[in-house]
Amino acid sequence: MMTEDQKKIADIQQKWNGIRLLDRETAQKELEGEWLEAYNRFYDKYTEDMDRAIEYAGKLEKMIEPPKVSKKTKGQRKRDAYARVLARGAK
Repeated sequence: MMTEDQKKIADIQQKWNGIRLLDRETAQKELEGEWLEAYNRFYDKYTEDMDRAIEYAGKLEKMIEPPKVSKKTKGQRKRDAYARVLARGAK
């Protein structure tokens, strides 16, 4: 029940699904012309998008997981308390 145009599109989809899964070396050896260009264009765009996503993830990482401040030691808390007492007495 498919028209000729739909059959052509389905055939192209089937061929692209097979081509898209090839590794780079196999694609360079087996593909020619328009299919090789489409394959290279697809993976160049894919690589560019992944690099951009990694860059964005690096920038957002600080907002998602802020750096953790280590807990104060018992001695540091006592020094801070003593500094507050001295600050009150100096006023």
